[in-house]
Amino acid sequence: MAEIPCSSVLGIMISEPSPIPSSSAGGDDSPPVMPEDLFCRRLSRFGQSIGLFVYLFCASQVTGGSPRLINGFRLKHGRWQHGSFPLPDVLYDRSLPRTNAQYKEASCALAELKRLKPYILLNGSLPGKLDVYRELERDSQLSPWLPSTYKYEGASDLTQLMKHYPEGLFLKPSAGSHGKGALRLLRRDDGWHIDGRDRKNRPLAVIYDNWQDVCRWIHRFVASLTYIVQPYLPLTGKDGRSYDVRVLIQKDESGKWSFTGAAVRTGQRGSVTANLHGGGSAQGALEALTEQFDSETAGRLLGRMRWISERAAAALENHFGRLAELGIDYGIEQGGRIWLLEANAKPGRKALEGDESAARLAVERPIRYSMKLAAHRQPVYQFGRNQRRYIQEVHP
Repeated sequence: MAEIPCSSVLGIMISEPSPIPSSSAGGDDSPPVMPEDLFCRRLSRFGQSIGLFVYLFCASQVTGGSPRLINGFRLKHGRWQHGSFPLPDVLYDRSLPRTNAQYKEASCALAELKRLKPYILLNGSLPGKLDVYRELERDSQLSPWLPSTYKYEGASDLTQLMKHYPEGLFLKPSAGSHGKGALRLLRRDDGWHIDGRDRKNRPLAVIYDNWQDVCRWIHRFVASLTYIVQPYLPLTGKDGRSYDVRVLIQKDESGKWSFTGAAVRTGQRGSVTANLHGGGSAQGALEALTEQFDSETAGRLLGRMRWISERAAAALENHFGRLAELGIDYGIEQGGRIWLLEANAKPGRKALEGDESAARLAVERPIRYSMKLAAHRQPVYQFGRNQRRYIQEVHP
């Protein structure tokens, strides 16, 4: 067991690290790169600097072995070192279950750890987009900022929605991420245009003359997944490229929701999404919005999104249990109309890398909040009635 000089312990549950290349295996059994490696390194270093011991572990490492220890990895001398560590006081879940089996394994690991020691969960999870939308819609001060959202129910449902929103529709998986599986449906002079991204995040585009062919294609594409349908919103900049605003809001060391930073993500030309995984780029929000509007309007828009984010965070936490951070995505029409598009409980940090202050706070705030929770040692668990099968993934 490694020597633990700190009084409080933070365990970060991650996805399985990449296998060690055979050429570098040698006698060192630590993987060269962890999921979110740079972020985890920064968390570890800052935790150590303020007296919080931080280590990483995977769901598969929870079962078996000592009931008082977990096999995992700690950062030592700039390298991830394998070892056995005490059960965490606070647990930060950054894992990304991709399959039902992985989701079950992660859930079982959390339950087993809870049985062994009543840890405090730093960040809860959110269900799919449809359930999040329904909860936010209940707040009369948030509902005006939400686009109308429906569950995809089949061809007849799609037909009625297209009649109601002739300007077009936008479809996306309720549990998706990175823009994968997102579709835009528009009526043009030469037929029905469907474009977007497939399950592997590759661009796609098809045109049909017949509406029934459109319905059949979409039904096959959706398959058994839960999809949501929204009216298509013209969320493009002056250059015609899609863009959105990612706001990162986190709890500070006092447990109060605080604005950390914001970035504008701009998609590739012709893309219907602005996600970085789809080839988009990021820019500081104030600078980018000033280019789209003017400095006064940019400041006003950011102030409004900050207010919406803080209220949305409180509403979601009140219903779904403790949260420590949220990545909230907004679309803005060219006239300045704001739309709250998504809220993610496991936000990535990539979009904020160009903002030194925001990047620093994005690391420090989870650590400082962990210290506060560890000092109180009063576990608050997710409300069981709100657990869902499909959990949102990390959104960079």
